[in-house]
Amino acid sequence: MSSKVTQRSVTFTNNCNPLQITSKEIDLDKCFNPDEIVIKVQSVSANPIDFLAHQCASKWIVSRTPKTIGRDYAGVIVKRGSNVNRKWQVGDEVNGFFKHLLGERGTFTDYLIIDPSKQQAIAHLSNFDYLNINPKDFNRFDIAASYPLTFGTAYGVLYGQGQKLGPNSRILVNGASTAVSNALIQIAKKQLNIGTVVGICNSKSFDYNKKAGFDHLIAYDKGNTVEGVQRYIDNNLQGEKFDLIFDSVGTSQFFPTINKLLKPIDEGSYYVTVAGKSKINYKAGLLGGIAYFPLKNKLQSYSPWRTFNYAYLWAKPESNFMELAAVMFENKQFTPSLDSRYSLEDFQQAIDKLASNKAKGKIIVTFNKD
Repeated sequence: MSSKVTQRSVTFTNNCNPLQITSKEIDLDKCFNPDEIVIKVQSVSANPIDFLAHQCASKWIVSRTPKTIGRDYAGVIVKRGSNVNRKWQVGDEVNGFFKHLLGERGTFTDYLIIDPSKQQAIAHLSNFDYLNINPKDFNRFDIAASYPLTFGTAYGVLYGQGQKLGPNSRILVNGASTAVSNALIQIAKKQLNIGTVVGICNSKSFDYNKKAGFDHLIAYDKGNTVEGVQRYIDNNLQGEKFDLIFDSVGTSQFFPTINKLLKPIDEGSYYVTVAGKSKINYKAGLLGGIAYFPLKNKLQSYSPWRTFNYAYLWAKPESNFMELAAVMFENKQFTPSLDSRYSLEDFQQAIDKLASNKAKGKIIVTFNKD
């Protein structure tokens, strides 16, 4: 029997050409080395970095080789190399976060080839109680592909700065409706037992975010946001400031009065952002993509002149957060937020929905024809 199959992938060369589905023939018996496994991908989820990296891929900078988008995935191992740890076997259902930037391999593909010893954010689906979720129109692979990057990002915000967060801690979240913030509130409340988590969002999203677990919500479309936060500190926290401010959408509005909102630097407080100082403009092409990777924001993390602890965070593909996700699933403490599902052929609709900023949860692209 022939081991040759057709591999479909969403690829691009540089930002002068659009994302498109390309196909090539691969030999499943020869396409991997002894340290690698081959995963037949069932579902992936879309993330802003997928198409922002495409926007940044100037033909004057990147190579001419095809590049595949995607980081989150869920699927089934169909081949394994002789040197691969025995915990990974053919037939295992797995999910994870595949780390790459402008790589030839990405998760928007029928067959993902990885070295599990180097890509440690991988887990067995058998550890998770997906039946507890059972959302309409989504299957177990969709659910498994929905959360690794966002959960890993939220994990980095809460655990990655060396803070000792607990019942007496106070957190402010700018952009409470994002998928990262949705994961963060669940970890904060159900793992760290954090006493006060305040979210900032559109007033139309209050019901959605109250159900997620936020203790209080401040509407950015109903008056001055910073003044609203200050009033909450004065009236509800008896003047006690926040231990952590997390910005998931991009803003600099808190900086002029940061010392009135965030505890002193010597108390270990932190301002953490995943988006920089301004909201990402997904329609701005190359400039929008570059804004997502602002060097000055990353440098500010190390600036000796800063008056507060500042971290510009990128998720790390580590086993720690995948293990925590497994525990929370087992204990029915975590439910990923899902928005919609598209077939591979309609991947551009998924990208457009994500860029619209109207999604409430993750957007799934399925390779499964069921």
